[in-house]
Amino acid sequence: MSRDFEQRRAPRKQATSPMPIVDVMTERVLGQLGNLSATGLMLLGSPPPRAGAVHQVAFTLRDAQHREHRVEIGIQEQWHEPAATARQFWSGYRIVAASDDDVRAIDEWIGPPAD
Repeated sequence: MSRDFEQRRAPRKQATSPMPIVDVMTERVLGQLGNLSATGLMLLGSPPPRAGAVHQVAFTLRDAQHREHRVEIGIQEQWHEPAATARQFWSGYRIVAASDDDVRAIDEWIGPPAD
């Protein structure tokens, strides 16, 4: 499935260490965070997600003082495509629900936009 990267508006931050994304309803790991923005995320996982699927997910972000913040947000699948590794898929999700505290934690983790 093709993506139009030029459509991105929000700055994204790459995950530099393993960060599992857990479906809070099933307690199943959907995948590992690839990157995160104020409006969405990309993850690497298996099996491929269902087109348009909606999930309530949780993951942990660390702030500048290394304090952990458990983020719980609603996401909806926008696209997915096979990764270079067999049986793995890159998936893009739009954030559809987030608390004010979770939005602040995401914004702080991403940091200020690069000039």
